[in-house]
Amino acid sequence: MLNFWRAIFYSDLLAPVFKAVATALGVTPQVCKEYCTSGVMMYGLQFTIIVLIVIAAIVLIRLFGLLNPGNLPKYNPGNMDQVKNSPLKGKRFIFLGSSVTKGFASFGKSFVDMVAARNGAVCVKEAVSGTTLVDNGPKSYISRLKTIDAKTPCDVFVCQLSTNDATKKLPLGKLSAGTGLADFDTKTVYGAIEYIIAYAKETWDCPVVFYTNPFYADEKYAAMVSALKEIAGKWEISVVDFWNDGEISELCKKGSYRNDQIHPTKKGYQAMTPTVEAALACVLTGKAVPAPKKSIALTGDALKKKVNGRRVKKIVLRVLAVILAILVVVGASTVQQLVTVTGMKNEGNSDKYAPEVQAANPDSPIKGKTLLWLGSSVFQGFGAGKTSPAAWIDAIDGTNSIVEVKGGTLLAGVEASIGSGLGSVSSSDSYLPRLMNHTAETDPVVDLVVVQLSTNDSKGQCETGEVSASFDMDDFELTTTVGALEAITAYSKETWGAPVLVITGTQFEDEMTYSGGQNKDIYQLMIERCHELDEKWGDEFSVLDLWHNDVMYENVVTGDTLWRSYMSDAIHPTKKGYLEWWGPYVEERLFELLG
Repeated sequence: MLNFWRAIFYSDLLAPVFKAVATALGVTPQVCKEYCTSGVMMYGLQFTIIVLIVIAAIVLIRLFGLLNPGNLPKYNPGNMDQVKNSPLKGKRFIFLGSSVTKGFASFGKSFVDMVAARNGAVCVKEAVSGTTLVDNGPKSYISRLKTIDAKTPCDVFVCQLSTNDATKKLPLGKLSAGTGLADFDTKTVYGAIEYIIAYAKETWDCPVVFYTNPFYADEKYAAMVSALKEIAGKWEISVVDFWNDGEISELCKKGSYRNDQIHPTKKGYQAMTPTVEAALACVLTGKAVPAPKKSIALTGDALKKKVNGRRVKKIVLRVLAVILAILVVVGASTVQQLVTVTGMKNEGNSDKYAPEVQAANPDSPIKGKTLLWLGSSVFQGFGAGKTSPAAWIDAIDGTNSIVEVKGGTLLAGVEASIGSGLGSVSSSDSYLPRLMNHTAETDPVVDLVVVQLSTNDSKGQCETGEVSASFDMDDFELTTTVGALEAITAYSKETWGAPVLVITGTQFEDEMTYSGGQNKDIYQLMIERCHELDEKWGDEFSVLDLWHNDVMYENVVTGDTLWRSYMSDAIHPTKKGYLEWWGPYVEERLFELLG
C-alpha cells in the first residue's frame, strides 16, 4: 500500500501541485510528497471511515428527501385547501402500490393522504417500498392484495404501475386470452396486472384504476405503460396516465417536485393530487378519465438516447464522487499529518515554550558568539511552528545566529530520489552548496558551524561513505554523507577558522517514519562515522550524539505522553522538545566549545 501511494504522489502528473505547495511552505516538493504519503498511511483509514459515514448520511438525506424544500411543512396534507362539495366525500378507496404510493421521499405522505385530507374520503393505503407487481415473494402486490380484508368497503380500487418491475428487469409477458384468476402468469408484468384487476373486481365488485409514474428515462417502464394500455382496453379499466402528462412531467424535472427520477416530494404530490381527484370523480360517475392535455413522453430512439445520456451522466457523477472522496481523504489525512508534524496542536508548542518568553542568561559564556546553523527540517523547526533551535540559544545565551536551512535536503550532494526513483531532490539544495553561499565577505565572523545530521541521508538515497585519509577538500566524495561532512568541515576552517559541531537526532524506529522511510540502521552508521570524524579532525569537528545519550531517555519512553510533548513526530522536536529535552545538552556542548 505504501508503494501504491508513493507511485501516485510521486507521479509527474502531480508534480506542479507539489511544487506550488512546497514553495508556499518553504520546503522541497519531496517533503510535501512524503507527508502526503505518510498522512494517508497513518490517517487514511480514519478519514475514509469518516468520509463513508458522511457519504452515507448524505445518501440517506438525499434518498428520503429529508432536506428537500419540496417537503416543507407547508406542503403537508393537512395544510391543503379543502375541496368544497367534493364528490369524493365519504367514498372509500383502496390504494395498492409500492414506494410512490407510500410516499417514500416525502415523509410517508403521498397523494393518497392528500385525497383523504382534502375530500373527506376514506383511503386504505397498502404500500411497501421496493415491491413488484410480479408475484415473487410475500411482499409482492399480489401477496399483499390477498391480505386485505375482503369485507373492507371499496368504491374504487387504485393500483400503482410499479417502477420496481422495470428496475429489476422482470419479464413483461403478454396479454392472456382468459379472464379467470387461473389464466394469468403472475410471474410476468402482464399476468400480475391482469390478476390484480380480476381479483379486485371479483372481491369488491368495483371499478379498477391504475396510475403510472410521471415520465423518466426508462425503456422498460415505457414498455410497461404500453402494456397497461393494452390491458386497460381488454378489461375496460381507467388509467391515470402521468407518464404522458406533459405538465406534471415538466414540473417533476424540478428537484422540489421530485426528489429523484421516481419519487415525488410533498410538493410534487400536491401537483398530482387534483389529477387523481378528477380521475376518481369521473370513475365514480361512470365517465371516462380524460387523457393528458400535453404529452411529452419520449419513444423509440429519442427515449433510448435519453436513457443512454442519463446512464453516462450517472457514471460520470459517480466517478467524480469517488475522485472527490479520495481527494477529501488524502487532503484531510495530509492536513492532519502536517498538523501533527508541525506541532500545531501539540501541547509542546504552547506559547510558554516560545524563545521570546524565556529568561536570558546575562552571564552566558557564549554571549555575543556567532553561530551558523546548517540543516534541513529539524533545524528549520518544522515540528515547532518553523522556529529553529537557534532561536532558543539566541534568546537565552545572547548568541547571534545565521540560519541556513531547507526542509527535505541531504548532506550528500546527490540528485536524491524516493522509492524506485519516484520524486527527486536537487544536489544544489544539499548542505555544502548552501553553506558556500556564505563567505567571509557575506558573513565576516562565524565562530561555530552547527550542522544537523540529516535523517534524509538515512533513506537509502545516497552512500554513507567512509572517512578519508585526506584533509584536502578536493579529495572528498561529496555524493556521500561522510564526504559532505568533511567538505563542510574543511570549508568552515578555511573560510572562518571555525570548528563544526554535528548534532544528531534522537532515537526512532523504521515503522515510525512512513513519510520519508528513514532507516535507523543507516542513521546509526552515520552517527558512527561522525565519531570517526571526531577522532580524525580533532578540535575542528565534534559530534553531539543525542541518539546514544542514555541520560536523555531515563524518564522518556518513545511514544508516551512526555515524548509526544517533546516530539511532533519521530524526527521533529516541538518547542518544548528543543527547550527542555535537546536544549540543555546543546547548550552544554556550546559552552564546552566556545566558552
